[in-house]
Amino acid sequence: MKLRAVILAATVSAFAVPAFAAPVATVNGTPIDNSEVQAIMSMSPALAKEPNAHEQVVQNLVNMEVLSQYATSHNLAQSPDVKERLAMAKRQILADAAVDQYVQEHPVPESDIQAAYNKFVQAMGKKEYEVRHILVKTKAEADKIMAELKAGKKFSTLAEKDSIDKASAAHGGELGWIVPGMVVPPFAQAVETAPIDKPVGPVQTQFGYHVIEVQATRALTPPPLSAMKDRIKAQLSQQEAAKFVSNLRSQAKINITK
Repeated sequence: MKLRAVILAATVSAFAVPAFAAPVATVNGTPIDNSEVQAIMSMSPALAKEPNAHEQVVQNLVNMEVLSQYATSHNLAQSPDVKERLAMAKRQILADAAVDQYVQEHPVPESDIQAAYNKFVQAMGKKEYEVRHILVKTKAEADKIMAELKAGKKFSTLAEKDSIDKASAAHGGELGWIVPGMVVPPFAQAVETAPIDKPVGPVQTQFGYHVIEVQATRALTPPPLSAMKDRIKAQLSQQEAAKFVSNLRSQAKINITK
């Protein structure tokens, strides 16, 4: 009686998830399970939103199975090139599995997420600035532009003519609203100390020499933790995974032939 109950329970369980486990197609008797379709859909959220996405994935899996069966029947798996590619694919899959397992077993603590968010908010500061700039290669060029501005020439005209930052030059040097914590320190410092509507410079960064003008400021309200939590968690998980790989490398005997 007990054995019959176990068998019955297993049978009921098998029929409880037909939509997920049942084959969506067969190719020469080989089933393609709906679980494969769902796995692909879950890995491609953009694809999952497309019309007829399910049918598209099924058709692609059918094509893969048809081609795979052809390759097997023609002994293509014995080709040195195919063997090498299969070995590389296996290595990649196992590497991904190792990282996935490590991340699952070492979830990011909520306290770390909160600390990272606090650091982000602190870096943002309390203001954002509407800025335009002219970027040139040399200090002499920047000095010349400052002199021309003082002589009454328009900032936008000089930006369009002289700036090597072509993206902003096309808009008269406009960078839009920026947060000092998100740009290189010399640029940020100049922005935070510049008077409104008065060009300052030259300001040297690794990109060249800038002439900067702050056009307006406004109070900055950082996004709530709830809006950033997933991104912060993903970044911290990537950092932990990198440490995991680094630790494994430190314990391995690695000999790279030059």
